[in-house]
Amino acid sequence: MGIYPGGKSTRIDSPRHLTIRHSRRVVAANRADARLNAFQSVTVLADGKIVEDEIDPLPPGEQKLNSFWAPGIEAGPKHIISVKQTIQANGEQLNLEAEQPFYVDAPQFSLPDGSVHSTYPPAGYSDDHRILPHVVLTDPHLPWERLGSPKGGTNMDLKAQMKRVALGADKASSIPRNRVPWLVVLAFSQDELRLPPEDLDGAGSIFSGTSDGVLKPVKQSSTMTVNMSIDDLWKLKSDVTTPITDRLGPPSMKDSRGDFIFVQPGLFTSLFSTFDDKGNRVKGSGPDTSQYKYLSHVRKINGSGMALAGVEDTAVFSIVVGNRSGPLDNVIPTTMCAHLVSIEGVEAMSYPGQNHRYVALCSLYSWNYTVLPPNTLNVPDAFKHLGRTLDVLRAPDEVIAPLKASADKAQQLVGRRLSDGYTLVKYRIQTGEATVALYRGPFTPTYVPTLEHLTKCSTSGVDLQILDKNLGIMDVTYSVAWQVGRTMALGDQAFVAALGRVRTAVHAAAAKQVKINAIKEVKDTAFRTHDDLLKDLSSMVKGLADIHLQKRGSEPQEPGEAPDQRKPGRPVFRHGGAKRRWHHKKLQRRDRPTLSFASPLFEDKYPAAAMDSVRKLASSRSGDPYDETNDPQSSDWMTVLSWLIDRMFLAGVPAHYLIPDPSYLQPENLRFFHIDRNWVDALIDGALSLGNHFGTDEDRVAIKKALNDYIGRTPDGMAHRVQIPAYGFYLRSDLVTMFPDLRVEVLSNDSALKSAGQDPPAGAPLLRHEIVADGVMMAFMDRVPGSAQFSSLVFTQPAHQQRFAVARGLDTTEVNVNIRRQYTVDQNTRETDKDRHKALKEIKYTPTGEKNIFIWNSVPNQSLNDLRILRLPAFADVQLKVLQDMMGKQEGTDTSYFEDNASTSALFAMQLNDPIYNLTINMADASKTAQAIAGLAPPDIGDGNPELRTINMMEAVRVKKLSAPGAEVSPAPAENDPHDEDEHNDASREDTFMRAADYVSPLDVVSNYLSPHVRAMPLHQGPSFSDSDKIPTNSQQGTDGAVPYKVKPPESEPASAPRFLIRVSSNLADNHSQVVLDRFNLPQDLIFSIILKQSEINQYLLMEVTIDIALGSSSDATYALMSNYTGPGAHMLTNLRFNVIPTTFHDQNQDKYYLRIRLLPRAEKGWVMAPAVPELSFLLGLASINAPGLGTATAMVQSRARYCRNPALPLVEPNVMIVDNPPLSVEVVMH
Repeated sequence: MGIYPGGKSTRIDSPRHLTIRHSRRVVAANRADARLNAFQSVTVLADGKIVEDEIDPLPPGEQKLNSFWAPGIEAGPKHIISVKQTIQANGEQLNLEAEQPFYVDAPQFSLPDGSVHSTYPPAGYSDDHRILPHVVLTDPHLPWERLGSPKGGTNMDLKAQMKRVALGADKASSIPRNRVPWLVVLAFSQDELRLPPEDLDGAGSIFSGTSDGVLKPVKQSSTMTVNMSIDDLWKLKSDVTTPITDRLGPPSMKDSRGDFIFVQPGLFTSLFSTFDDKGNRVKGSGPDTSQYKYLSHVRKINGSGMALAGVEDTAVFSIVVGNRSGPLDNVIPTTMCAHLVSIEGVEAMSYPGQNHRYVALCSLYSWNYTVLPPNTLNVPDAFKHLGRTLDVLRAPDEVIAPLKASADKAQQLVGRRLSDGYTLVKYRIQTGEATVALYRGPFTPTYVPTLEHLTKCSTSGVDLQILDKNLGIMDVTYSVAWQVGRTMALGDQAFVAALGRVRTAVHAAAAKQVKINAIKEVKDTAFRTHDDLLKDLSSMVKGLADIHLQKRGSEPQEPGEAPDQRKPGRPVFRHGGAKRRWHHKKLQRRDRPTLSFASPLFEDKYPAAAMDSVRKLASSRSGDPYDETNDPQSSDWMTVLSWLIDRMFLAGVPAHYLIPDPSYLQPENLRFFHIDRNWVDALIDGALSLGNHFGTDEDRVAIKKALNDYIGRTPDGMAHRVQIPAYGFYLRSDLVTMFPDLRVEVLSNDSALKSAGQDPPAGAPLLRHEIVADGVMMAFMDRVPGSAQFSSLVFTQPAHQQRFAVARGLDTTEVNVNIRRQYTVDQNTRETDKDRHKALKEIKYTPTGEKNIFIWNSVPNQSLNDLRILRLPAFADVQLKVLQDMMGKQEGTDTSYFEDNASTSALFAMQLNDPIYNLTINMADASKTAQAIAGLAPPDIGDGNPELRTINMMEAVRVKKLSAPGAEVSPAPAENDPHDEDEHNDASREDTFMRAADYVSPLDVVSNYLSPHVRAMPLHQGPSFSDSDKIPTNSQQGTDGAVPYKVKPPESEPASAPRFLIRVSSNLADNHSQVVLDRFNLPQDLIFSIILKQSEINQYLLMEVTIDIALGSSSDATYALMSNYTGPGAHMLTNLRFNVIPTTFHDQNQDKYYLRIRLLPRAEKGWVMAPAVPELSFLLGLASINAPGLGTATAMVQSRARYCRNPALPLVEPNVMIVDNPPLSVEVVMH
C-alpha cells in the first residue's frame, strides 16, 4: 500500500524500517549540527531560505488539515493546448498557430489497487447509528481530480484566481475555501438498493437490452452492485437515468467497466437537494452537489507509532465522510451498504421524473457494515477491557492451574512446562516412530538467560535437542529454530548467493594470508608480497648496484646467523646470471611447512586470519565498520548483514513457529513476551551453516564475530548501540481492525531517570510494528517492561482513522450537539485556555423544530426516519457562528483564540470527529499489571538499559578426521637429497633458457600442463597388471590374485548370458557404424552404442561391463584407435542407473597402454538384474583419433561382462564370473 509523504519519501523497504530510519534521522541531525558549528557554507535561495534536509517537519502526535488539494488541471472533459508563434525575418512576419486536444488520465469508474487506505466502520464490523461512514484514500488529490460541481469553476480558474490574489489584483477572501469533490460516500440499507426479481430477469428486466457482457440472469453483489460496461449502461431501459454521458470523457470511455447501484428517484432527489429551516425539500433547477464540499478534506499526520502509515515519517491522506447516519429505531442489527460514489455529471442532469424508476450511479468502492441498536457498543469499554486482560504469552491459566494443583507429579511437571511457555507437539524421531516433544517459540512468558551449553555451532541441529530427564520428553525448541533458519536461508536465493561469495572471499584471503605467514616464518624472503616490495624500494637501487659491484662471496656470513636469514639492509638480489638475479632460491624440502587446511599449523593461524578478512569485507568505504548509515565496501556483506539482522527481528519466520498454539492469543487480549536470544542464535546458526565445504567451519564463526562487532558498536553520531528487540507484545482485538493505524507509544519515566542520573532513552521506542493478521498487532521493543526506560504503554486512535459522528447524542426524538472549541493559534497559546477540553456550547434540535442541522424525514413531521442526513451548510454555519461569538481572547491580551470568517471542510471535520480515546497502561506500578509481567525482567535488571544481545554460539564445529592431525605431513628428505643442494654450488654453470631443438614433449607432460579451463583425465591413472584379463577391483572384491573363470557366451540358450551388441561411431546423425575424420582431425565425441540381447527369464546378476581400447601411435604396425586420451571423460546417454568411469592402465606382459572404460551400476549391493538393463550407451568426450595411413583403418576393441554367481555370498572370487564378448571392429574413415 503506497503512502503519499507530501514531500521526499523516507520509506525503507525493510522489517527494520523503524530503527534504520531513526538512526539515519539522528545521524542527519548530528551532521546538520556539525555544519552549523563549523560555520560550513550552505546554499541560500533568493528568498533567503537555506537548502537543508527536513529532519522532522511534523512532530509526533500533531496533524495538519487542509480543506482540499486540487491538482492543476482536472480530468474529464477534453482540454485543448493552443500554441502561437510569431516569426519575423527580412521585414516580414509569419504567425503560426496550432492546437492539440488531450484528456487527463485519472480514475473514473474504478480505483487503482491500494487507493483505499482504510474504511470506517470496517467491512463486516458494527457500530452505533451516530457514526458516519468514511473512506481514507492514499492519494490526497483523488477527490478533486474531477469536477464534482462545474458551477464552482475549473481547477485552472482556481489557479488563475490565486495568481491574481498573489499579484494584489483580488482580495484573498475571493478565493473559495472549499471545493466540491467528485467522490462522496453514501450509505444505504440493503432494502433501498435491492432490485426486485422482475427487474433483474425476464422480459421486463431493465437489463434486457444489454450485451452478453452482462451475465443473465443478472445478480447483485453483496453490496447491491451490478458490474457492466458504460456502453451497456446506456442500453438500459429508458426508465433508468444516469449522470454518466459521453461528454465526460473520450469515445473509448464506453468500453470501460464499473460497478453501479440503482437508487430510487425520491431518495436521489433528497440526497442532492437543499432543505429550508422547516425541513422542507427545496428543489432547484437541477441536482445540487454543493453540500458535499464540507465532507471531504486532507490530513497530514506524523506516522510514528503506526503500523501502516509508519512506513513514512509523514503521511498525507484524503478523507471522504458520509452524510447519512444509520437507522435510529432498529431493535436488531441492521446491515448498511456504504458506497464511494462518483457524482461527476450530476449537476448537468435533471431531477428524475415520474417516469423514471431508478438512477444509476457508479460505485468505485463499497463495503457492508452493521448498525447496532442503541447502547450496544462502547469504544472506551473496549480499551478498558484490553487493560484488564494484560498477561504474558502462554497457555490460558484455566489450562495450567489444574495441572499445577494436581497430585500427580507428572502433571505438575507438565504444568510447569506450560507455565514457561512450552507446548506438546507431535514429533517423529529418526527411526520413524511418532512420539511427543516439547516446543517453545522465541516468545517466552519468562526471562530466558543465555544457556551455557549452547555455545557450539551445529551441522544438523540434532545436537541442539535437550532431554527433559524428569518427564523423559525431548525438547526440540532450538533444533527446530536451527532448521527454520536453514530453510529460510535456502528459500532466499539472493542471500545464499551473497553468503557463498562472502565465504569464498573470506576463505581465499585468509588461506592465502596463513600460507604467506607460514612461509615467511621459515624464511623472510621466501615469498615477497606487494607491501614487502614497497617497503624495500628505498634500498632497491643500492641493492641493484651491489649486484655488479660486489664479488661472489664478498659478504661473509655472520657468526651464528642462519644460512637463509637476511639481515636488515642486506640486498635481496645477488650477482650472477639472469636466472640467479630474478629467481629466488626455493625453500628446501625439509624446511617447507605443511600448508594443508587440516594441518595443526593452518588450524592455529586460520581463525585470526579469517577474522581479519571478514572485518575488511565488513568495513565501509571510509574504513569504518559498515553500519547501514554509510557506504559498504562489499555489497555481498551488506546483503548478508541485512538478512541476518532481519532474522534477529524474526522477519519472515512463519507464524506457527512464533505462536505454537492458538490458545496463547485469544480474542480481545493483550499479551507480552520476552524474546529468547538462544532461539535467535540457533536460527542464525542454521542460516549460516549453508555454503560450508570444510570440516572445520571457522568462516561461520568469523562472520558471527563480525555480526557481533556490528551489534556492539555505537555508530558515529549516535548515542546508542544498534537496537535488537528483546521484548514485545501481541494485541488481538477488533480495535485493530477498526483502527489499523492504532498509535502505540512506549513512554519512559523521565523523572525517575533524572533522579537516577540517567538520560532519557535515545533509541527508537518501537523496533518493529506490524499488523500481522486481521485484528492482530505485533510490536517489538528493546526496553524492559516495568523499568524506568519503559514505564507505560499508550494506545491512541490515529488522527486519520478517527470516527466521525453526527453528534454526541442522536435518536428519533432529538439530536444533541456539543460545539467543540477550535483554535487558530499555536499550541503554547492554546494551552493558556483553562477550558480548552470542555465543550463550548451544547445545542439540542428536535424533528419538529426549526433551523435544524439534521434532517430526520423526507416529509416533515411524519416520523419516517427514512432520510437521516446532515443539513449543510446550516450545520457548518452554526459551528462557525458559535466559535466566532464564544471563543474569546487570551487572558490579558488582545489575541483571539479563533479568527476565521469562513466555514471550511477542515473546520467542520474537527466538529464531526468523535472523541479520541486512548488506553494508558502503567507498567511500573504494583498492580496486577506489574505482577503479570514481572517474570519478563532479568534477575539483575540494573538500570534498565537494553541488554547487549550478541550471538553466543561461537565455537566452530569440527568434523572428525579420518586421519590423525599431522599425519599428512611429508617426511623429511635424506641428507643428500639432490633437490636440496645449494644453488651456490653450481655458480660456474652457465645460465640458459634454451630448449633442445630435438625436444619432444612426452604425453604425460602435455596432459599435465593444459589450460585452466580444460578438464583432462591424467595419463596412467590406473595400476599396472601382468594379466590383461585382470579387471581392477573395488573395495568389495577379493585380492587373492586367482584368475577368474571365463566362458564364451552361447548363441541360443534360454539361460545363456546376455549378448552385448556394441557399435562405436562418430556423433553424426546419418552414420552410426563408422568413426569419420576430416582433414583437420580435431578431437571429437565418440558414441558407444551398447544393446543387450537376452532372454527375459535369465537371472544373471550384472556387476560390471568393461571395454578396453589399445593406445598407440599412428606409426605402430597394428593400428590403434587413439594414442592417448586426455578428454573431459564420459557420461551415460539414457541409462542413468549406471556410472561410466574411464581410466588408463599398463599391461606389463605386452608393455602396452590401454584405455579402460568401466560401466558400474549405481546399486549399493553391487549388482543389478540383467533383464532390467536394455542398453548401456554412453558418450566419450573429445577423443583424439589416430589418422589412418591409407584413408581407412580398423581398430579392435575388447569387452567383457562380470556377473555375480550367488547374491547371498560376498562379491569376491570365486563368486564372480567373467564372460568375454566377441572382439569389436571399429572402422575409421578419413574423408
